[in-house]
Amino acid sequence: MVLSLPGETLSGEDPEHPLGAERSGELPRSAAVLAQMRSENFPVASRVLPGGVRRHLHALYGYFRLVDYAGDEAPGNRDALLDFLEHDLERAYLGTARTTIMRELQPTVTECAIPMSTLAKLIEANRRDQHVKRYEDFDELMNYCALSANPVGESVLHVFGRAEEGLIALSDKVCSALQVLEHLQDLAEDHRSGRVYVPAEDLERYGCHESDLAAPRASTALRGLVRFEVARARRMLRDGSVLVGALSGTARLAVAGYVAGGLATVAAFEAAGHDPLAAQVNPSKARTFTEWVRLHARGGTR
Repeated sequence: MVLSLPGETLSGEDPEHPLGAERSGELPRSAAVLAQMRSENFPVASRVLPGGVRRHLHALYGYFRLVDYAGDEAPGNRDALLDFLEHDLERAYLGTARTTIMRELQPTVTECAIPMSTLAKLIEANRRDQHVKRYEDFDELMNYCALSANPVGESVLHVFGRAEEGLIALSDKVCSALQVLEHLQDLAEDHRSGRVYVPAEDLERYGCHESDLAAPRASTALRGLVRFEVARARRMLRDGSVLVGALSGTARLAVAGYVAGGLATVAAFEAAGHDPLAAQVNPSKARTFTEWVRLHARGGTR
């Protein structure tokens, strides 16, 4: 179910919008956004975490998914809708946000001291999605992940009061790896939307064509390419998992869950023969839990 933007913000002129730009689009209800947590590869806000921490993680997740919805699914002018969200993010930092999800974000950005520039990167990533549909090489893809994924981990570190330069760098590796794995899971769906997140140079190296992504099952060449990309993501996860050992308490518990979800997704790709076209590749809860316990106990993976 969707809820229209308040008042005049769906059409006509918004007097507070910098250019008085006309917008169109709809935003989902907060409950519908939060319900998507169950479909994530990792536990977003486990019930074993303290209530205050879970509230902040829920608020951040709501914001992240709202921005993704505006950039991926919203009808109408998505660029204009993203402009509106950026303006409402600015309002959130002033305590005057209009949309429900942004209002729920207000205490989190204040209490956790999350820089607005960090959260604004997600909006910029979704703006890029409207116009950039291909990535030439892995470096280009990582530059995109720096906007679309890495701010998520940095925001989580702010929730736990551990947003330190060295820890953010480790978090970036984990978040970029999780983003790569999600792109591989969604190969067919993204291709239908006109987007390809596998680097063009990798497609060429493995003798694959974009048309291969529309097949009912992956060719031998495409499975080899997916295997290569999954292995690269696994190395990034293992390198970044040092972050778990650098944390303690609830921060360690939460971050171990994120890394565990990634490793369980790697295992799911292996079990599916690295073919995300024939069936949806999803990590099992049992494998995620096993990895979570091991990571939390050992403080990382080798």
